Amino acid sequence: MPTLNDFFLPSEAEVARRLARALSDGTIGATVGGVAGPSALAWRMLPRVVAGHLDQLLDIGIGDILVGAWNKSHALRQNLSKSAQAPGKETFLELAEHKVTSKHKPYVALLRNGQEVARLPFSVDVEITLQGAVLKILDGAIREIQTGQMKGKGSVKCGGALLVERQLQPLKLPVTMPVGRREEARVEVGENPEDLPLRQ
Repeated sequence: MPTLNDFFLPSEAEVARRLARALSDGTIGATVGGVAGPSALAWRMLPRVVAGHLDQLLDIGIGDILVGAWNKSHALRQNLSKSAQAPGKETFLELAEHKVTSKHKPYVALLRNGQEVARLPFSVDVEITLQGAVLKILDGAIREIQTGQMKGKGSVKCGGALLVERQLQPLKLPVTMPVGRREEARVEVGENPEDLPLRQ
């Protein structure tokens, strides 16, 4: 399944340079615990180490982002409910063009002798516009996402420092993205439904 790494991952050198500058000018403020913080040497090495692990922070599946947003849709939930009442029957649902936004708040924990001494907070903002998306639904859950074209933009920040900003040109994705068990969109009671445009 495609992840944010496939679209937003920049060069390690560029990220390390921006992190080093932000740490030196105080743009980034790490949350330090009650124990002694990292040494001066550790702070100097930090930008390069964090830049080398940025791919882990961006290892977020595009399908997971979409399903998470769609699971709040009243229209989709109605279709999932109908599917749950007809076990074993596959249905396909075509969606009109729509936009999905997603925000993530990962962090990097700094450890000394196995004990956390500080945290670097990150924020990941993503906006995806989909055209020609078709959902395969079975037993009350989204099993696959078939998408025709996708465009979007996103950014990654550490504290107040902008590390990555990308504007994507429209991409044709004639692929099927399977949805794993943990990421299946199921009918859940008590959520606030939102509109999702379905193709009529």
